Amino acid sequence: MKSKTTALLLSVLVGGLGIDRFYLGYTGMGVLKLLTAGCFGILYIVDIIQIATGSLLPADGTPYEEDAKTVVQSTRGKDDDFAALEKAAQLYKQGVLTEEE
Repeated sequence: MKSKTTALLLSVLVGGLGIDRFYLGYTGMGVLKLLTAGCFGILYIVDIIQIATGSLLPADGTPYEEDAKTVVQSTRGKDDDFAALEKAAQLYKQGVLTEEE
């Protein structure tokens, strides 16, 4: 997985040379930016905006590393809550917990 932070830093620092596009796996666009100095600065600015907003993803279609971690963390809590409720219901049925608890 590629890092969004790394891609954004590459785009800001050496985006005019197409290094950001090479990093993301877009070799053709990387060569174009290299030969035209970031398409005369226009594609340089566009790429910074697209990477920052998340609309330019790696060429292999995977999400950025940071985005994947966020998805895992947000789903982890829901499963834990459901498991805790199931356990409380079982304890209530067994008579260990009262209705007030």
